[in-house]
Amino acid sequence: MAIIEKAPLTKLNGRTVPVERRKEVRIAKEGSDIDQSSRAVTYKIAVDKQEIERAFTLVWDNYVEAGLQKDNHQGIRFTKYHLLPDTRIFIANFHDELEMGTPSHFKESTNVVGTVSIIFDSPMGLPMEEFCGDQINNIREEGGKVAEVTAFALNPNYTKYKVFLHLFKLLFQFAELKGVTDLCCSVAERHCRFYQKICLFEPLGELVPYSAAYKRRVQGHRLNIAQANSKAEEFYSGREFDADLHRFFFTENYNRKKGEGRPLSSELLQYFLAERTDYLRSLDEKDLSLLRDEYQRLDQEFPF
Repeated sequence: MAIIEKAPLTKLNGRTVPVERRKEVRIAKEGSDIDQSSRAVTYKIAVDKQEIERAFTLVWDNYVEAGLQKDNHQGIRFTKYHLLPDTRIFIANFHDELEMGTPSHFKESTNVVGTVSIIFDSPMGLPMEEFCGDQINNIREEGGKVAEVTAFALNPNYTKYKVFLHLFKLLFQFAELKGVTDLCCSVAERHCRFYQKICLFEPLGELVPYSAAYKRRVQGHRLNIAQANSKAEEFYSGREFDADLHRFFFTENYNRKKGEGRPLSSELLQYFLAERTDYLRSLDEKDLSLLRDEYQRLDQEFPF
């Protein structure tokens, strides 16, 4: 991913602004060797048990490593918000045969090397309302349709494939498809500058301890998609960069399997809540009632 540093001033649309140089990670140009290798990773919405479990396991690994999760040896991390029928889990799958240039042998992969989830607003609210509920309510009162980005994790052995960029591109486009105006997320202290400079998020409130981050300090962030589109277009228009992130995120269509995913089935809910974990015990009657109502809204059954 690019790192931005201050540099000399230049003129942009009649205004004097600082030039910011990208020093690292570049989105490869079409036809380059790096671009070719990046095609070894495909992106989709996780729908079956193995895909979802591998995503939750990768989140566990990342969060324990970063000190955001207590290592209680459970080996899997998800929240009650992942149980909501509208939540979607995006995954990046690595394919050896595509890396070797033998697409004729292409097959489905279970090598999940990246994941991120989107949680849509519901009667359950959003996870980050624990520490910035007033700011989230302000967005709602402004008429915004808000969703939260959460459970982001990467396998560090695959950073050269720009998995982060591609996952966020898929996330942006899916959010727009669903009519979301504002994406929000909780960001660990050391990553705040990156989210603001590269992903165009704006801070919400102050750094505070967060129970979902094992009491580490986080800060709420907001990305208004329309404003980010305009901001990126203005910044990149007519400028010489190795990567035009406005074009990449906002104008290029994403090539992925079509479909919008589906709610967790009764069988998957049974597996993750009562077989793979004992997470069911952590849900109180209010949570269970809300989940039942949300599944009933879609004429589906929540099995608890």
